[in-house]
Formats: sequence, structure tokens, C-alpha cells
Amino acid sequence: METKSIKKEEPYVFFYTMAQLSYVEKWVDFLTKNDSDSHLTIMFKLGQQNLDDVFVADLKLKLENYWQKILGPMTEFGLFYNPDIGSVFITGPYTGLFVQEVNGKKLGALPEGLYGILRGLGLNSKETSNTLEKLTEGQYLILGRTSTIIKNPFETVEIQELT
Repeated sequence: METKSIKKEEPYVFFYTMAQLSYVEKWVDFLTKNDSDSHLTIMFKLGQQNLDDVFVADLKLKLENYWQKILGPMTEFGLFYNPDIGSVFITGPYTGLFVQEVNGKKLGALPEGLYGILRGLGLNSKETSNTLEKLTEGQYLILGRTSTIIKNPFETVEIQELT
């Protein structure tokens, strides 16, 4: 009997911050057309304050409906308050990492929780700090995993938008 090793390619993990929702939408469209096995998670700040439950329930439903149209009906959602950033909404397959509870608190809500998760996903210290600063400023964070490396994907989206 002969056995064969099957070498499985490692997934390519990427991170981008974008200032405008239209860029996020174009990037999602670009990636889903170029890699059907992609997994995208999008995170963004809703506001500096901790939102109350009544307001959150209505807002969360609207956000879930919007993102289901873009990412698909099976996407996950989460919401947490981080004291350094504010209220954060997250959608996509990495959501569970950020809303996992430890001692009754969501990991994303812990002061070093976001930093630790992003470092664990592959960002170096400087990239993580820059990414969190941009998230604090209100930019969108896209975390993704693809089966193939797509070089400079956001530049491609920008070029397509300009023509």
C-alpha cells in the first residue's frame, strides 16, 4: 500500500483599514469575484460612548440586514464596547474571536483584547497599533483570509474605481 502526503496550502491572511464604506463594498465585491473561498470580517466603530440596549437593538438589526446583503445571509455579528475605542460592530467569521467571553467580558472589550487578537492573527506590533489607531479614528477594518495570495488588492479596487 502506498501513502501520499497531501500538502495543503496555508491560507493568506490580510488586514486593511479603509476610511470610506464605498471602498469596503468595492473590496468585498472584488474579493468575492476573485476568490470564492474567501472569508471576510469587517469591524468599525459606532461611537465613543457605550450604547444603551434599546438603541443598540434597533441599530444592530439595521446593521445586520445591511451586512447580510453584502457578506451573505450566514454571516456572524457582534457588538462590544472597548474603553479605548468605543462601541464596535463586527461582522464575519472572525466575530467569535472578538465576542468570546472570558470572566464575563468579551475579549474585544478588554483593554488589551483587540491588540492580542490582532497580533494572534498575524499583525506585528507596529501594524497592530496603527490599525487600532485607525479604528479609533472611525475607519473600517477588514480582516480576511483567502486561499490564494492576491497582490495589492486594494490598489486594484482604487484603479477600477477611477476608470
